Amino acid sequence: MTDTSTRVASPIRVPDPDLATAVHEPGGIAGIADRIRRTDADTVVLGADRFVQEHADGPRVDPTSAALALGRALPAHRFLIAVAPTRDHPYNVARRVLSLDHVLGGRVGLLVGAHDPGAHDPAADDERSHDPAEFARVVRGLWATWPFDSIVGDRSTGVFADTDRVRPLDHDGGPGGYRVRGPLTTPSRPGGSPVLAVWDDVDLPDADLRLSAATPVLPADAAQPGPATTA
Repeated sequence: MTDTSTRVASPIRVPDPDLATAVHEPGGIAGIADRIRRTDADTVVLGADRFVQEHADGPRVDPTSAALALGRALPAHRFLIAVAPTRDHPYNVARRVLSLDHVLGGRVGLLVGAHDPGAHDPAADDERSHDPAEFARVVRGLWATWPFDSIVGDRSTGVFADTDRVRPLDHDGGPGGYRVRGPLTTPSRPGGSPVLAVWDDVDLPDADLRLSAATPVLPADAAQPGPATTA
């Protein structure tokens, strides 16, 4: 478990419809941030609706973009970005999440679920091509391929990094699995890798955190006026 993961204590899920509405309304992101502040959550989970069948076909917002917007409004909170192997490749996810983790000062992690029912990906029928535990292990391995402390930055010699310490992952999952060479083009961050969380349908015993549909959902804004009524 990384040093960051030990501080993930109270996650809350933000519904995708709330995010979709917020990005199209003036002050919408600020409103979501205010609602989050009124809870005791320290970690904001974005995009997890895709793992819940009854919400899978609803409106969506890219959780990476949402984390970037909310991360600026909530500088003391951490964020988990939800992905499933039915939609994303581990290399792209590893690079995207690590890059955002750098931007937000080490406050971003990944939440891996087994299925995204709303992905409508024909390849999703091939379960062997989408092992979520393997997906998560590849992402974690890629995060370690370029250690941050290998960066030298010596202007006098023109050496930017100790390239002997930048290693390919060379992952070969065999027939139906992932084949990923690496390394990432983004170095790890100081203090370790991002948090790696899993949904409860993923068998990864060494995950930093396990979430499920029982993870609390951000309450509706009680201050928002409801429809007018007449006597």
